[in-house]
Amino acid sequence: MKTDEGLWKFNPSGLYGYTDCKTCFWKEQYYGRKPSLPLALNNAVDAKLKARFDLYRGQDTMPPEILEKLPDYKLFSDQQELDNWRNWRKGLAYKNKADGYILTGAVDEIMVDPSGKLVATDYKSSGDPPKEDKQKYYTLQLHAYALILKSLKYDVADEAYLLHYFTKDRDDTSLNMELDSHVDKVEINLPKFKKTLAEMVEFLKSPKPKLNSDCRTCAWLSDVS
Repeated sequence: MKTDEGLWKFNPSGLYGYTDCKTCFWKEQYYGRKPSLPLALNNAVDAKLKARFDLYRGQDTMPPEILEKLPDYKLFSDQQELDNWRNWRKGLAYKNKADGYILTGAVDEIMVDPSGKLVATDYKSSGDPPKEDKQKYYTLQLHAYALILKSLKYDVADEAYLLHYFTKDRDDTSLNMELDSHVDKVEINLPKFKKTLAEMVEFLKSPKPKLNSDCRTCAWLSDVS
């Protein structure tokens, strides 16, 4: 959707649509996203993870399940600033009037690498361990956070991380769900990402695209039309 300034408003979590199905991406930008049910359990896990990481941040350390995987990394220490960046009403924003877009979003977490650079970080929770190609859904999202942080004059690492949390034992019948974790590194290339954003804007200037036969949503629309 466009802002009052005529800029395309991109949300980091929705950028994957451009690489998944350009037709659906075009429609969402012009007409908005289709309604969906709230992911209450995922939201509860997300809130729990934020509280967990904040607890260890206050102790100037890292949750042990992440510390053992990334022993040389730290959590971003400014809790107040992070709280602002997590707030979707305030959040993070990057405006590029020349290319015609604005990026707005709320980040989950920020880590700091051994050289002191900020590392965009996102929690992901699910019932199963992440598949090998899982990060393709979130690469553009992490690039967006990194670009916004860089626009705020922070030194930003050329890597980002997905912190996956998932059910350790699906067959466990108790109500005490134990979670396992997996760390997924994503390479960051901001010049390439900015070109992709400019391409998105140019694509949105084109007429309404035809249905994509490789897209399940488009295929369904074709069957019922």
